[in-house]
Amino acid sequence: MGHQTLYICYSINDFFAREAGISLIGFFENNPDYVPEEVFFLDYGIRPANKERLNGIAAGYGKRVTYLDAKSVTDNVRREFPNLPAWRGSMAPNAKAFVDLIFPEYVERLLFIDGDTVVSGSVAELQTLDMEGAALGAIPSNWVTDDIRKGRIVLYSGNSYYFNSGVLLYDLAAWRRENCHQMIIDTLHKKKRFKWPDQTLLNNAIPERLLKVLPLKYNYVSHYFHPRQELGWMRPGNIHTDEEIMESILHPVIIHYVGGWTRARPWHEGCLSSRSGDYFRYKALSPWKDTPLFPPYKDPCPPKTFMDKWYRWILLQMQVCPSFRFVSGMGAVYQSVSRIINRFKKHTDDEPSEGKEAIDFE
Repeated sequence: MGHQTLYICYSINDFFAREAGISLIGFFENNPDYVPEEVFFLDYGIRPANKERLNGIAAGYGKRVTYLDAKSVTDNVRREFPNLPAWRGSMAPNAKAFVDLIFPEYVERLLFIDGDTVVSGSVAELQTLDMEGAALGAIPSNWVTDDIRKGRIVLYSGNSYYFNSGVLLYDLAAWRRENCHQMIIDTLHKKKRFKWPDQTLLNNAIPERLLKVLPLKYNYVSHYFHPRQELGWMRPGNIHTDEEIMESILHPVIIHYVGGWTRARPWHEGCLSSRSGDYFRYKALSPWKDTPLFPPYKDPCPPKTFMDKWYRWILLQMQVCPSFRFVSGMGAVYQSVSRIINRFKKHTDDEPSEGKEAIDFE
């Protein structure tokens, strides 16, 4: 059996058109051997002017953009399952759970990349990677995986690790064969709350036997740590070796600029990411090269309580303080105090949850 052709996809609204376009330039610059004539964009309201820019980027590399209507699919899901929330007002991320309803049959291997990324290396390895029967390839998130190992979170899937959904590799033939769609629907019937809509849904729905662990370098998220703290924070719960962690730090393929609250997004002023230069390198090649950055990120949910403010202070120290021992010590104190407080805290039905809700254990 020959290798499946690898396609790539972004799912965005107009707000992320610039960032996804810059990511796409990074992809083309570092993957000149990309075989298909098309790249996919799931269209959640991309304005004609930005579509023209995206089309121009693809044409410059001899490719074209194919826009797919995923919004009607996720709108139907939202009507049936109002418990599945939008993310920051957009259902675009949730399309990841319904790929079988969106993509044409000829697409079998699909690399789904979030718009808040930069592709800084070759993904050729993923073209020939043996998926070993898995329907979905992903990169584990070490902190939540650590919580699973310590029994703080139990996923409906029963999985022993938790993955970040910013970069996903699909074998759509296996996805359909294993009826992953029904697993998604069953989870929507069971689960009441979703902390990160698409990510929480996929982690609770898709069993480990259908998952393939991808190298960390394909979803590099730890760039917001101070460089002298990075390895230390990546170790707890990580199923990768120190060598693999260091490879992702030194030679990332896809840089994922997670969370504005980490001040790690270079399209905002005041970015603290050690890898912001990668973004600006490809921005300079883009039709948005002269557009200004956004103002410093404003948290839509600013901390109000002492514990929330303490937590945000610790996050800032992760970025600016060279001492891992000091910051990790402060983090351990915070966790201890937090656990004591939570013993006396009443869980409510609207509490966000990664796995089984607290009510399921009562």
